[in-house]
Formats: sequence, structure tokens, C-alpha cells
Amino acid sequence: MGREPTAWDYLFVSDLHLSLGYDPERRAYHPREDFFFDEAFFRWLRWADGVCAPGRRWELILVGDTFDFLPVDETVHAAYLRERDRRRRAGGLDTPEQTVQYWLHRFGEPPPEDPVVLRVQRLLFEEDVLAGRVHLAPLPPDEAAALAAEPPPIPGWAVHVFAVHHPEGLRTVGKERLALWPGPLRPPVAQGAAPEEQPVPGERRYDEPFERRYGFLPTPERSADRMESIYRGHPLFFRALAWFVGRGHRVVFLRGNHDLELFWPLVQDRVREYIAHEYPAAFGLDEGAPLPEGFLDRIRFQPGWFYYRRGIFYAEHGNQYEALNSCTNPIRPLLPRDEGYLNPPVGSLGVICFHNHLEDRFPEWENRGAHGVVLLELLRRYPVEMLGLLVQHADDFLRMARRLWRAGRAGDPGPTEEDLVRYAEVAGLEPEVVRMIYQEGATPLLARRLLAWFLFSLAGHVLKGVLLLLLVGGVLGLLGVWYLLIAPLLASLIPAGFLFATAGPAVRLLVKLLLWLLPPFLYQTFHRKTAGRGEEPFLWKAARRLHARLKGVDPDLRFYIFGHDHRPNVQVVERRKNGRHVYYLNTGAWTPVFAEGTRRLRTLGAEVEFTFLRLVEREDGYEADLLRWNDEAGRPEREVLIKKSSLE
Repeated sequence: MGREPTAWDYLFVSDLHLSLGYDPERRAYHPREDFFFDEAFFRWLRWADGVCAPGRRWELILVGDTFDFLPVDETVHAAYLRERDRRRRAGGLDTPEQTVQYWLHRFGEPPPEDPVVLRVQRLLFEEDVLAGRVHLAPLPPDEAAALAAEPPPIPGWAVHVFAVHHPEGLRTVGKERLALWPGPLRPPVAQGAAPEEQPVPGERRYDEPFERRYGFLPTPERSADRMESIYRGHPLFFRALAWFVGRGHRVVFLRGNHDLELFWPLVQDRVREYIAHEYPAAFGLDEGAPLPEGFLDRIRFQPGWFYYRRGIFYAEHGNQYEALNSCTNPIRPLLPRDEGYLNPPVGSLGVICFHNHLEDRFPEWENRGAHGVVLLELLRRYPVEMLGLLVQHADDFLRMARRLWRAGRAGDPGPTEEDLVRYAEVAGLEPEVVRMIYQEGATPLLARRLLAWFLFSLAGHVLKGVLLLLLVGGVLGLLGVWYLLIAPLLASLIPAGFLFATAGPAVRLLVKLLLWLLPPFLYQTFHRKTAGRGEEPFLWKAARRLHARLKGVDPDLRFYIFGHDHRPNVQVVERRKNGRHVYYLNTGAWTPVFAEGTRRLRTLGAEVEFTFLRLVEREDGYEADLLRWNDEAGRPEREVLIKKSSLE
């Protein structure tokens, strides 16, 4: 199975949203988990392997939001804060030498049995390494007494952490000869050469108040730790991928707005590590069994926001077509002038500040339909609680959004020419075509300078307050004029003796009642007209615009594949006389629909659609089928599309 075949067929799934998963200690899923179908996913992959055509293999393309990094692992986060605060209170960490003594004491203790304690130690040690307070180096025998009479051995995890960030700093020596040294690592100076001034690593600028309330900000190290939380909650999912890759198939990850952290190489390495770790269990082998040839090479991460195969398909997650969720630079989504952090869309910031806490109070809200519609419904039904959540978290949201906005103003956050050239080479397109594809996306909210200024600047807050007062005053004034002047005047136009002397007053009263009911009736009519706007097929429209750009570049391209909006869909983009039409296809999601007030499934199978897209080569080219996996029957079935969900 090690050799790659020359022919590939394709499977697409999207929006699995694996997060904190199952907690074996509590014997229950995490309250914010959305993916409960690891076993079903494994059975689906086994079916796919069984029906793979001879001489061919599947390429499984995960079209974004495979993982959800936005929920917080409170257990790890709370333990980290406790240990960091304890270190500060204890003192003795003001110099690199004192930090070394701290770690020598830690390494001299028995290894922690609690995995959370070990993860906290890793995070703290990684911070010290990155800040240049400590480093590892070979320990000459004659200098052994410089640090301790019998220095404790360096744990393997600490060597690994240091090697990840300083691969050039460790010579080919056994870990038993390594020791902990104060200060940053400095490269050796050649004999007779003048020592060059080496920059000392600086402290990374964490936003401590924000992190205390909402969890770690997306640095490479913190994102990698969150990846470990996801793995611990879903080991069977990674085992399923290990089995699938071990059978000779290939897996390709695209980034979405909920797993933007897949950009970090450190996170990609973790995913490969976890899949490889599950390989022996997937095939019933002894632990430590060697991986098949090319195993890790068949786990791939798309370096940009779309995946293009000439003459076959164009695929992307779809968040680039929403101003709230689009990235200013989907190729290299880093904060301008502070590239140790991701530059998330403002929608992700809203999830961190509001969504997670809203989910604690209304656990089913995000799984009932279009978010905008459900939020308006909750605001009408629970105005006090909704406004309370808004007031509680609005300041943190606005402060962090203002920070992202100012960072964008400080430098051009969009793709550079170098980004476009590099990604064009990967995608097999010209840089100008990649630029055109990027320009078809929605301008991110934080990049709309006037609107962002209005929403997030201090002057904008003042202006919003003034406009709100004017709006409230205007509405109250109009209602007052209507009810106090216009409505009575119109009602008085009905003569007292209209029709009959006895019927005239009744008719006048009826007209007056109708005039009083007219404003709320107009409001309800307006609401019904605008309630469905959040459900517009914006991705289908995006596919049509993309096709207008790409059909001249690739006339044989027929399939535009998206996810993101959780709505399985098939629409014709262009009809052709030869019957080989161009299609927009949305793979839907594997997230469930919850009953109101609870995170229990209504009926498993009826409210969960395991939709996927199959793209198989036939005699006259590739053909696509939008299917759903019937887990009870162990077979796929054709997806039934409806124009509008009855649940909304």
C-alpha cells in the first residue's frame, strides 16, 4: 500500500467541528462538543475503502472546520493559571539562573501522572525557552558541578520542546548528556572569529486579562496545546484517519474559520503525530510498529484557502465570502507586525467572547438553524438575559477588535506579491488569477476602514451613542405623531352618521383600532421580509463569480465545492449543450440538530445528516454525487434537498 497510485477519486466532507470531545473521567461529552460520531465516521471510511475501484485510491478532502479551536479547555487553562500564579507568588524567577533552579527542582520530582499537570509543565517550559530564560546544551563532565552536584536527567518531552524551536541547537548526542543552562541559546563561535552580537529573544506579548477570561490567544504553542485537547477527546477519529491512510489513501486538510490554527506548522506536526500514534491500534499491531512507506506524506495541509485540481474541481471552505468571517490574508493569516499571533476574523472573536457563553445558557442555539435568525428569536424571547450577556462581554470584544483593527491599519494585512506568487505555484495557477480569486471574496469587516472605525474606535462609540439617541427619539416622535395626531384625525373623517346613526360610531372605532394596529403590522411584515436574508445562497453566487473568472483559464473545470454554511446543496452554475454542466456543490455538515433547551439529539438519524460528496472518474470524465451516509444501513444514500428547512 506504500506506493501512490496514478489515479485518484475524491471524497469531500466539511464542518465536522471536532472540539473537546469525550471526557473518559466524567464519562460524558464536553458540554460544548458538536461531533459525537467518531464510530460512524470510521465505519464510513471502511465502506469507502471497500468500494474503491481497483488500481485507484481515495483522496479525502476535509473542506475546513474539521476541528473547532474556539471552545476553551477550561481544565487545562485553569491549571495553567494556577501554576503560573503560584510561580509568581513564590518569586525566585527574576533571573535565568533562578528559572534554571526552578526547572531542576521540577525535573528532580517524579513525573506527574496527571496529563493535565504535564501539559501545564510543557506550556511553562516552552514559555521559558521562547523567552530566552533557559536552553539545553551538552554537559561537559568537568562542568557538571556548575549547576548541581547530580543534575537530574532532562525529560524527553523537554528535549522535544526545545528541539522544535531550536533544531540547530542540539547536537547529535544522547539526552543523558544534556543539561539545562540559563539564558538564551547562542551559536558557537569559530576559533579566532569575532563574536557577533546575538539578539536575545523577547517576552511574547500576551494579553493577560483577556486570556484569563477567554483562554489562550492563538500562538503556535497554545494552538498546538489545543490540538492535544481535541485529540484526547477524539482518539478514535484519529485512529480512523490512521487506518484510512494506512490503506494507501490520502487525506488533505483545508482551513476554515474555526480551524484557522491549522496554518501553524506546529499544529500540523501535532496532527500527523496523533494520526501516526494511532496507526498500530488501527491495525491491531504492537505499539511502536513502523509506519508504512509514505504514510506521513499522505497527510497533507493546503497552504492557502482553496484547493484546485485542473479540469476537475475547485474547493474552499467558504468563509471568505462573509465579511464577519473572512481573513484579510487567507494565505498567511498573521497579525501585521506581530506574526507570533494569528489574525482571526472578527466573527471568531465574537465566538470566543459571546458564542461560548451563549451556548452555556442556550445549549442548542447554534444547532437550530441560521444563526442570525435564532439570535433574533432569542433576543425577542429573553431580552434581559441576552442584553446581560452583551453587557458582560462587550467591552472585552470591542477592546480586542480594536487591537486587531489597529494592527491592520499599521500595515497592509492583505496578501503580498510574494504570498501570491508562492501560492500560485502550489495551486498551479498564475499569480494574477490567484489575486482575482482573492478579490472575489468579501472585504473583511476590520479592513473596511470607515465601518471598522465606526464600530470599534472610541470616537465611533460616541457617534453610535448619538445616532442611537436620535433614532430612539425619531421613532418615539413618529409614533407620538401617528397615535396622537394622524390616527385620531383619520378616524374623525368618518362621519358620525356613516351608513346608520347606530353603525357610524362603531365604524369609526373600528377604523381607529386598525390605525393603531398599523405600525406593529408594518413591523411584522418588514421582519418577515428580512428574516430570511441570512439564508441567501451567497456561496452559490460566489461560485458563479468564480466560474466567470476561471472558465477562461480552465474550460474543463466543472465542480465548485464549498462547506461553511452547513447546508448541503447542488446548483447548476452553467448549463452546457453537451450535458456536462458546471455545478456548485455544498457538502453540508456532520453537526446535529438539538432540541430546544438541551443538547440532546432529537432523533439520531432523522436530525443528523452525514453528508459527503463523491467525485469519481468515469469514461467521459469525473462525475459528482451528493450523498449522505446511512450509518444504520451501512450504505450511502442520495441526499434529499429541500428549499428551506422546516426547523427555522
